Amino acid sequence: MSQKIFRAYYVWPKFPSLSMSGDTCGLHCKHCNHVYLNDMRHVPHPENLYKQALAIHEQGAVGCLISGGCTPTGEMLNLRALLPTIQRIKKETDLIIKLHTGLVDQRLAEDIVRAGVDIASLEVVGSQQTINDIFGFSATPHDYTQSLQNLTDAGMLHIVPHVCIGLHYGKIQGELHALDIIKTHCHPSVIVFIIFRPTKGTPLESTTPPDPTAITQVITYAKTHFPTIDLSLGCIRPRNILRTQFEKTAVEAGVTRMEIPTKTTLALAHRLGYTIKKIDACCALPEVFEERALHTEILHTHRNTQ
Repeated sequence: MSQKIFRAYYVWPKFPSLSMSGDTCGLHCKHCNHVYLNDMRHVPHPENLYKQALAIHEQGAVGCLISGGCTPTGEMLNLRALLPTIQRIKKETDLIIKLHTGLVDQRLAEDIVRAGVDIASLEVVGSQQTINDIFGFSATPHDYTQSLQNLTDAGMLHIVPHVCIGLHYGKIQGELHALDIIKTHCHPSVIVFIIFRPTKGTPLESTTPPDPTAITQVITYAKTHFPTIDLSLGCIRPRNILRTQFEKTAVEAGVTRMEIPTKTTLALAHRLGYTIKKIDACCALPEVFEERALHTEILHTHRNTQ
């Protein structure tokens, strides 16, 4: 029997997040409203990005997430202008670059691959109503389909789609369709789930997060359709009294990696027979990069008790 591994990820300080757009975004999504951009280091110009990348590399970083705000059409702001700098960073350092791609046409997908990006992540939305009501722009689920296909056709080795559970006012809306889109149009290295988190300063700050049964439904569906792919629970999720319940539900449904799990969750994974690895990186990190980010291994190896 192969060893069961549960991976716990800790992004700070070795895998920081950088915003290509600073605190600017052309959208006013109801669940974000630019708030999350404030948690990133702002690198809106080529020289900003280059100097910041060299600085974190010298400080011992494993890699970084490059993200930011979007244009009104769903493309990442400043991405095209900064791709030559990303290519320069890849040539001069060994940083692992994870990029939030936004919607991409074929040319942009090819340029992303040419720049040497290691991991391409795209949040996939399967509901037209959610796109209209939450994002408020004119994309369709087909645009996400085509973006995944463009990245695949361009030869992107590591595509890590993200699916937000409960994005539609805390309710399940298009999550299962999003997984169907992923299944048809790319071979994901990992699938990351995030959970809608009511966030202060957004129109949805008083909205109720999804019920744990919704988390079970979505992750179980993914486990059935992607039996050989690692499923991860990302950093965006409620951190209030529901946190332990949500993490427990996700583990029991089939998640085998998680960003900043609680001690209670690690104890649960231990009881379920997992060996627990601690990794200084983002939870979207494909296994091929793992040795570069492995911090410690907690040797909890027990017979499967499931």
